Amino acid sequence: MQLNAGSLVFLGLAAFSRLASAQVVAFGQELQNDDQTNHWVTWVDGEHACPGQQVLGVLTESPCGQPFSLGEVEYAFTGCAGSNGPPTVILDSGGLQIGGCSADSNDKINCHDGLHDIIKHGTCEIVNS
Repeated sequence: MQLNAGSLVFLGLAAFSRLASAQVVAFGQELQNDDQTNHWVTWVDGEHACPGQQVLGVLTESPCGQPFSLGEVEYAFTGCAGSNGPPTVILDSGGLQIGGCSADSNDKINCHDGLHDIIKHGTCEIVNS
């Protein structure tokens, strides 16, 4: 196979567009404004976290190993430190690693509904899907 400058430009643009369209999953905690239990939540980063979040288990338990779906795609977190630490890896529905997770600045998201707010703890960038 012979590559010319046009082929290399096309391949470079194709690789860049795949990275530019990579999905980022955000995770954090839902803060209840009454006596209810707080939960881990996840949502597509850049979209509305509330009401668009997927609620996972209670905050005192690990978010890892709990399947969740965003749209029609199912994921799970893994690599959590301790009994309730944040995830370091995101898996697809077959259990294959498709990305890594990193901590965030714990930004508070005001949901304006009087029921809860969300604190964003980090994001997971999906690089292999």
